[in-house]
Amino acid sequence: MRRLDRTGIAPPADWEARLRRNLPDRDAFFARAAELEALDLNDPVRRKGFSAFAPAVLKKTSKGRAFPLLWGAAKQALAAMSHHKCAYCESPINAERSGHVEHFRPKSLFPSLCYDWENYFLSCNGCNGQKSDKWPAQGNYVRPDQGDPAARFLFSRDGGIAAVPGDLEAENTIRDLGLDRSWLCRWRRLAMGSILDDIEGTLSLLAEAPGLEESITRLIEKQIARITGNPALPYSTALLQCVRQALEQTRARQMGRSG
Repeated sequence: MRRLDRTGIAPPADWEARLRRNLPDRDAFFARAAELEALDLNDPVRRKGFSAFAPAVLKKTSKGRAFPLLWGAAKQALAAMSHHKCAYCESPINAERSGHVEHFRPKSLFPSLCYDWENYFLSCNGCNGQKSDKWPAQGNYVRPDQGDPAARFLFSRDGGIAAVPGDLEAENTIRDLGLDRSWLCRWRRLAMGSILDDIEGTLSLLAEAPGLEESITRLIEKQIARITGNPALPYSTALLQCVRQALEQTRARQMGRSG
């Protein structure tokens, strides 16, 4: 998960007008939303969701009552923010219809944030479908636009992912978004494979030509700079971490030999 910059991600000028046109009673909607959110997060009534709690304030459709689907207007801006990757797993999203506007705090439990752009991220179908209306009973999830999200996860060369020990939010995020799902791990491994093979091959030269240490280290650091400077690169957080691990392991081996 790479840190995202939300600067400039703003709703259209007519966003409030759209809400007024599409919500049966805007004031009633937010009043009822406040009532639901006043309940404890794990109250059974709240966990049933806003559609069950206050259907009358939602839009009437042929299938019943539902939230007006206005957040599609956010998709282009969110795609630019996450460099056309899923904000959570960094999988590439190669078509507009393949990307989903994901409510970080689900609208069923936090309806007051349903039309809040600060609550939107672009996600792939895998992460969006896995997360759905989940929200942990304890703690939160890792937000891609706050702090250093990359530092809260541990990646391995085989595409695996784990939370930094003791980080409950990272554990919640991996579990409820399925960031360790088998197909995703496979694509991470494949995306990293050839690059890591090349870097490890370069590092192996240090054992054969220790006098080239400075030159080889510069080459690796340039590769790290290219990865860091290419936010559109799929799975760049995992790749960068694994490259640094390979460099550190090589340096540790060298120190062991010299000692």
